[in-house]
Amino acid sequence: MGWNELGDMGRATTKEELRALIAQAYPGGGKARIANWTGQLWRFRAVIEVGDHVVMPVKSRGTVAIGRVTGPYEYRADAPEGFRHVRPVQWLRTDIPRDAIKQDLLDSMGSLLTVCGLHRADADVRVAHLAEHGTDPGPLRDDDADAFESSSRSELLAKAAERDPARPVQITIRAFLSLWDAVRRTQDTVERIEADLADKGLTTRPPFTEGWIGSTIQLVPLGEEPAAGQADTGAQAAEDTRDVADLPPLTLRIGDLEAAGRGVMSVAPGQPLQNVVTTMVALGYSQLAVIAEDGTFHGAVSWESIGRARMSDPDPGLDQATVSVPLVDQDEPLLDQIEQIYARGFVFVRSADKRSVSGIVSTADLTRQFGELARPFVLIEEAERRLRRRVDERIPLAEIRKRAPRWSRDDAQSAAVLTLGNYRSLLDDDENWKLLDWNVDRRLFFDLLNSVKAIRNETMHFSPDPLTAEQLGHLTGFLALLRTLDPTS
Repeated sequence: MGWNELGDMGRATTKEELRALIAQAYPGGGKARIANWTGQLWRFRAVIEVGDHVVMPVKSRGTVAIGRVTGPYEYRADAPEGFRHVRPVQWLRTDIPRDAIKQDLLDSMGSLLTVCGLHRADADVRVAHLAEHGTDPGPLRDDDADAFESSSRSELLAKAAERDPARPVQITIRAFLSLWDAVRRTQDTVERIEADLADKGLTTRPPFTEGWIGSTIQLVPLGEEPAAGQADTGAQAAEDTRDVADLPPLTLRIGDLEAAGRGVMSVAPGQPLQNVVTTMVALGYSQLAVIAEDGTFHGAVSWESIGRARMSDPDPGLDQATVSVPLVDQDEPLLDQIEQIYARGFVFVRSADKRSVSGIVSTADLTRQFGELARPFVLIEEAERRLRRRVDERIPLAEIRKRAPRWSRDDAQSAAVLTLGNYRSLLDDDENWKLLDWNVDRRLFFDLLNSVKAIRNETMHFSPDPLTAEQLGHLTGFLALLRTLDPTS
């Protein structure tokens, strides 16, 4: 095993101590790779127990070897590079043919991680049978390797880590988030997912932090063991794969809009312009992409470009009505593209793999996005103003000051200093609640208030995703209740 620059792992008595040693030895490793290597090496150092089976593909002979661990971790400083980190093993079989092992177990053995556990499809029982008899009895239960949408989080990550890299797990970002009981990519959610991915030696391609929430990602290996002498550089990774942990979602990107990944209606160069016009009228399009069969993007045809072409030629062809328009990458900041979108009316968006056109973003999409972003703030602001006005009218200032934040208790002049959490504390008092004189179920009111408080806290942290219909329902429901209780506009 590699990691030659690390030295004796026996110095680390906890996983965190080992993480610190790895980060010191490989300062260019990146957050996710360091976490990934920590998981692998801690497994090798401390998790593997005496008596556990070890499976090692012997690539030079096309066979598989199986042994049993016989001792604790050792560090042999005088050994050649690649042989210093050691777990003693008694090899039971070294010549099991690959065709004696069923494909699902072979796929698990094909993980790119140097040290990984085999957990799926009764691997422990099957490996023990292989060690004793040289044959694979197969899984004891049906394990559908492609049922990713319904998998639990642990099952999905195990499948992805053990899967043949040529056939990576694919899943939508929305379904992926749901395995962490999340619906939006908030900072807390992203950090939890990054940690779990790193522990399994995985990342996503493209990063799950980017793009529309309904788009598809692949779970791919990240963090092979470093090559000899690689202490000051990052680990090898696929050229088109970025470390998701190094890409925190800080900026709203054009690819975060649903329209950027919704696909485009296109026509091929050389089509009669009459055909194109008929298509635009029938489908209600203002513009179409012009894309050749081989995927080459030629530009766009629009009502404006058709009108201009007919001013110089009463019977123009599609090529005369095709205008050059830029392709915008999905990771471009949305704010940087607003002026161009308003000037042209639209931009086309290049797919994450740079090989095709993935969508078109128009001024209507910008308006819709602004509404999604602004609506929660407007609803929350009105709800807070209505609640504040009623409290100021009915509850003594002395009571308000008791529940105000500590920094403002002495000089607070109104309920304007109260947070939604402070309102809950204030109205928990029976006398204060009676002073509001609201004929409403108190428990249900507090349930809605707590929901709105949680939503407000969430909206204060950046997320490229809109609120869910359920969250918006809580906001609009709470505001509708306040408008009914206090109808003054």
